[in-house]
Amino acid sequence: MRKIKYIIGFVLALLVSCEEIDPEYPIEPVVDYQSFGFFISVDELGNKNLVGRLTFEFTDGDGNVGLYPISDTFSVNQPDTVKYNFFLQIHELKGYEYVPIPDEEGGILKYRIPYLDKQPLKGTMDLDIFYPVIVTDTFFYTFYIYDRDYNRSNLDSTDVIVLTGIDLEES
Repeated sequence: MRKIKYIIGFVLALLVSCEEIDPEYPIEPVVDYQSFGFFISVDELGNKNLVGRLTFEFTDGDGNVGLYPISDTFSVNQPDTVKYNFFLQIHELKGYEYVPIPDEEGGILKYRIPYLDKQPLKGTMDLDIFYPVIVTDTFFYTFYIYDRDYNRSNLDSTDVIVLTGIDLEES
């Protein structure tokens, strides 16, 4: 009987010690590149479009990633870090080195991650990038995000992307 009490006590202690603990993340967002791939989409008019999908994981300790939908009070004169919270920089191969394409030439792509609110925050996101015109065939992206407190994440990068053998007419 005494042995059974010890076993029951041990099992109860084990159950209490198995309580789930929320992981702790830094209050600055952290991004981690996962993959990049292409697919062909067809719009409502039957036009075929090349689309790249960037997949990344992210964490944010205070859970304040994402922006509210744009409202009527939204001002176009606000800085980009207020209007957007996801930034991609294109680096193209020129000669034997990769060079960032300047913003005025379309080298920085800006997006809005929708409002998220959960502490701590961890997840995976997919970002679809449409290619109406292809200006370079060998490139990679660097990217980062901001949270609502304007904390900037780390800078991560994709693998090198080579656009060859893509035929929108065959798909």
